[in-house]
Amino acid sequence: MTFPYILSVLLFGLQLSSALPASRVAGSADINHVIQHTHEDSYYRRDDISIYARTAPSCTPLTLDQVKALPGWSKIQQYATDTYGDGGVNIVVNPPEYPNAPATVCLQDGPVQITLKGAPSCSTSDTAQFGGKITGTTGSYQLAFQQGYSNDGSWTITQESSLASGATVGITIGIPDVAGASADVTTTTTVTNSLSKSFSTTISNQQTQTVSVNTVDGKPCMGTMTTTTCNAPGTGSASYVASGSVWFNYDDARAPKSDPNGAKHYKYAVDIATAVPNINDRSSSMLFTGSMQISSKTNFNAKC
Repeated sequence: MTFPYILSVLLFGLQLSSALPASRVAGSADINHVIQHTHEDSYYRRDDISIYARTAPSCTPLTLDQVKALPGWSKIQQYATDTYGDGGVNIVVNPPEYPNAPATVCLQDGPVQITLKGAPSCSTSDTAQFGGKITGTTGSYQLAFQQGYSNDGSWTITQESSLASGATVGITIGIPDVAGASADVTTTTTVTNSLSKSFSTTISNQQTQTVSVNTVDGKPCMGTMTTTTCNAPGTGSASYVASGSVWFNYDDARAPKSDPNGAKHYKYAVDIATAVPNINDRSSSMLFTGSMQISSKTNFNAKC
């Protein structure tokens, strides 16, 4: 291999590298969304774009058909027209080349509260008795008992959300105050957004405890508990909320209408929450109904 050949290869490589576009981020450009030029490897992004980081189990990718079914879809279209103009355009979501600008549907923030449907049916008993055993030579009697609260719920989807149909996500359920449960008790489970699908919830803080009771003349001791059991029917409503970016890929490069002399690009991303600030216009509810079987064991008492 001769020296002139090596030199020519090096020069060709330098020419090729100088022709490749360089990535760059605009500083204080008046561009409100992620935008991408078809022929340049450059992107522009402001820090206030409403792409929310959420835990994966509570979210799923949004499809274009689901976006178009939103009550606020016309507002997204109008926002794009007002901001970037009209003309030939191809609208997409979740393009693989822009993984940091997705469109997602997520369950609402915070727990989904169960609403009681009528008064719970409860019964209370003080007849639970249990014995124990004498230990050592002092006549001390050991009694073991279980005390606390448990709640087992069984639920069925009665209305699926039009968003994320069939998707299985994580959900946090808030349990109402029944039979001694505080109002801030929550539990997590998974739910499939599909009509007639079922899921369950479980809460239990029942613990086995042991107490030592001094006997009288070596006589055995008995323990009693107050046990409350309830059947509590209820309902719940979980909102699936759309957020993220809808991409408008225009047939011709253009500048934003607010900056007609600015840089021209083919692709612009419209933030769903910016174009549709009313959450009711970009969400859909899933409804479920069922009941909770509740047991509360309290007021331990020993008698020798």
